[in-house]
Amino acid sequence: MLKTFGKYIKKHPVVYGLVTLFAVLSSGLTLIPNYIIQKFIDAIVSNTLTGHNLWLYLGVFLGSIIVIYLVDVTWVMMLFSQSYRYQSELRRTVYKKLLNLRTPFYERFRSGDLMTRMTSDIDYLGDTIGYGFLLIASNVTWTLSILVIMILTTSWKAALVSIIPLIFFGFIVFKLWAKVDVLYEDNRDTVAKLSNEVLEVIDGVRVMRAYGKKDLEQERFQTKTAAVLQKANNLVLYNGAIGQTAKLLTGLSTAIGLTYSGYLISKGEMTIGQLISFQIYLGMLSGAVWGLSDIVLVYQQGNVSFRKIEELLNAEDQLEKTGHNGIEKIDSIDFNHYAFQYPTSDGVSLRNIDFKLERGQTLGIVGKTGSGKTTLIRQLLRQYPIGEEGAIRINGQQIENYDIAQLEGLIGYVPQEHILFSKSVGHNIRFGNLDADEMAMAQAIESADFTKDVSRMKEGLDTLIGEKGVSISGGQKQRVSIARALIREPDLLILDDSLSAVDAKTERAIIENIQDIRQNKTNIIVTHRLSAVAQADQVIVVEDGAITEIGTPQELLASKGWYYDQYMTQQMEVNEDENI
Repeated sequence: MLKTFGKYIKKHPVVYGLVTLFAVLSSGLTLIPNYIIQKFIDAIVSNTLTGHNLWLYLGVFLGSIIVIYLVDVTWVMMLFSQSYRYQSELRRTVYKKLLNLRTPFYERFRSGDLMTRMTSDIDYLGDTIGYGFLLIASNVTWTLSILVIMILTTSWKAALVSIIPLIFFGFIVFKLWAKVDVLYEDNRDTVAKLSNEVLEVIDGVRVMRAYGKKDLEQERFQTKTAAVLQKANNLVLYNGAIGQTAKLLTGLSTAIGLTYSGYLISKGEMTIGQLISFQIYLGMLSGAVWGLSDIVLVYQQGNVSFRKIEELLNAEDQLEKTGHNGIEKIDSIDFNHYAFQYPTSDGVSLRNIDFKLERGQTLGIVGKTGSGKTTLIRQLLRQYPIGEEGAIRINGQQIENYDIAQLEGLIGYVPQEHILFSKSVGHNIRFGNLDADEMAMAQAIESADFTKDVSRMKEGLDTLIGEKGVSISGGQKQRVSIARALIREPDLLILDDSLSAVDAKTERAIIENIQDIRQNKTNIIVTHRLSAVAQADQVIVVEDGAITEIGTPQELLASKGWYYDQYMTQQMEVNEDENI
């Protein structure tokens, strides 16, 4: 952590150079008022105080206080503004890292933990480089300045005797250092787990209410909150121990110093003015020691947070590095005897996948739940490392040779779980193409068969849909997601079971619209409802990670395999619905 902070400080030498200079200047100037008090009291005791001296002492005293105030305000403002800038830069760096990481990474890190790292941990690091630097710059220089001035202007004997308890305090803090580090990390991890729990409760609140589990979840939450409280109490115990130890030993230092100073006055080796100044210096020194004890706590808290942030910055998603080949359009997609296994799985998820899709064609992917349909789509989206067997080729080249960002720019993807933002309907659709004009917007909405729904909404496209689209229906969520993909005008459109929440009539309208506006572009439709792929150029049936049937819908019906059986079953269901 200190190396990282050192590099950041070197990047801003002017700011931190001025901060250090002003901190040293402030420490030196702080001693002037006390020295003036010493001279003033000695002049009274010796009966040498004159009107001229009085005004001189008063002027220097007030002037030094004003200068100290201005210097302190300047360097503290500079320091903390730089601390906030550091937090801002770090958040942007971590956020960019998170955007570039793929699915395997998010399988290892939970949302609540990531939120804690992006908020509290970065805040603690900002405190460390801000408040921590302040403590070091002010208290270290202040402590050294006080000791020097005590030795030079009061009594070196009393000064050395009085710091003996403070040396003992430093030893105690050093011994508690490692334990505080463990407690901070333990407390921080417990808070992160609680954040995960809160997120899950919020996401599943409707299910919990439907199943009458509110009381059970409340009990679970209270248990986890109690665990957080216990960890926090353990940390407070040690923090309090350090604080009270500092209070005890600084008090002991003051008692020893004053007692020995009284002895020196009786011997004529100190004046009354020096005694009073010495007492003030001891109070200042005690404050500096308190600040130095805070350094330990701030450092340990920052060090724990630093490890968490570094873990993110060094994390990998196990994917191959992006290729360097550019790509402007997708003319063909070719799976050549391809096999894939999830990094965390013991078994093969896809095996011997072999098919080719040309530009302008529509591919239907069907099969039972869990057969591997979505896994196959994830390979095109580069969400996981490329399998070791076989190959995926786009335009005749290996998919991993292409620049991922350029390839993503050619794909419009509508996933099973529709991710919508807690903003307006229009914002969610326009997210697919921020440069789209009103005509493109209207066409995308019409193609997704969403025009009537928008017209019924009180505020139209400005209607807020709530977090994750909570205020609209499942079918409306799907059509917003489809419109968002269509407005992108992608070379490859992938609908991953994206029509499950709409009725047959709406599905038919959307499929017809897609076929009409995307005649020279490629489409992949993953579905359980075979009517969605009735007009596809090619359909593959996936079972247990392998293609068991492939051909046109007519060819698959003629072969009378799984596709035929499923088709007949769904036709019977349709007929029964029509007869009701």
